[in-house]
Amino acid sequence: MTEPLVVISDWQERLSHVVSNPWVLFLNFAELLSFVLGMIYLKKFKRTPVSWFILFLGYNFFNEMVAGAYYISGLGNNNTIFYNVHQVIYISSYFSLFYYSISWKSFRMALFLFYITWLVSFVYLLCTTDLILEYALLSSLLGDFLIMISVLFVLVEIIYSARVSEEKDNILIYLGLGLLIYLVVNIPTSVTTFLGWAKIGGDTGPRMEFYKILRDVGTFTGALMYFIFAYGFYKAKPQEVKS
Repeated sequence: MTEPLVVISDWQERLSHVVSNPWVLFLNFAELLSFVLGMIYLKKFKRTPVSWFILFLGYNFFNEMVAGAYYISGLGNNNTIFYNVHQVIYISSYFSLFYYSISWKSFRMALFLFYITWLVSFVYLLCTTDLILEYALLSSLLGDFLIMISVLFVLVEIIYSARVSEEKDNILIYLGLGLLIYLVVNIPTSVTTFLGWAKIGGDTGPRMEFYKILRDVGTFTGALMYFIFAYGFYKAKPQEVKS
């Protein structure tokens, strides 16, 4: 006979903690909107990497909801495992999207090496850290940095290869610009917030407020990225299939 599942009973307090930040709800709405519009215009990107990237956006929103429900219900005090699994799918999805969407062999080779570099860092943390309880921050930051460089490669190829009138119709312009804006802001704010919160402990003074502001800036920038994605799905023309 299996042991009964123990559920912590302070779900109301946990729910209040989750919904007390309106920027998080704003981000969740933006995530859902980008996925919904992506599905509406899915036919424009049929048989291209963008089609399964749209499915990744659905998983992205679903993961947030499941991780939140897991915490709120009291099934556990730590939902880090959801975000470590998400990191693998997130990094793999972006590298695959960009790799199969560009043609220049030198850029493709660079993206492949970037992905292998990130994968080695994640496997190292997997072997040396309890990723069920601890977030793989170092591999996440490395992956974000390498993706940011990859975005620049994609934008360079598009700008070099396409006419100006065609650039605004390319979905990769919207995905790349949205992601680039997010990463430029999120990488430094994530490092500062993580290190800062670890140092101040239970301090509730001005320093805590400063780190909350940084966190909210990162959250807002994430929402802006998804809104740019959503607009791109609406505005872009059907994408050509890359060999």
